[in-house]
Amino acid sequence: MLQTWVGRLVGVTRFAAASAFAAMIVLTLVQVINRYALGWSMFWTEETIVLLLVWAMLLGLPVQLWHHEEIVVDVLPTDNPLVQRLKDGTNLACSVAFCGVLAWAGYAFAMRGLPVTSPALGISRVWFFLPIPLSAALSVLILLTRPAGRSVGGFD
Repeated sequence: MLQTWVGRLVGVTRFAAASAFAAMIVLTLVQVINRYALGWSMFWTEETIVLLLVWAMLLGLPVQLWHHEEIVVDVLPTDNPLVQRLKDGTNLACSVAFCGVLAWAGYAFAMRGLPVTSPALGISRVWFFLPIPLSAALSVLILLTRPAGRSVGGFD
């Protein structure tokens, strides 16, 4: 039940990341055409593209984790299943701890940007920093609920 709900949340996250990336590509194209073909300058596109890049990149992390597509570098390979389970458990605990600390520190960092506005867009800088704790918190949830399986993108 929880795994189904988290899977749907990952789908929404994937759609949001892909939409941010697509919008970033379109805005870059519009910016280039306006600047070099028409001679106009759109002052807000550059900052918007940076904002979308941050959102697209950081929302991609929980999606990759859900699909076991994170990079795994195994410096102590073993054929012993007990040792492998111990290593996997330790890796999971360290990953959850890291993402938990990142979520907490990222939230504090984002809140410091709340009163500051961006120069071109005039929006709160919190929107530039909010993906950090959001991505980390989603990553903790995903690491604890994702279906079992080994990474397919690892360097074993």
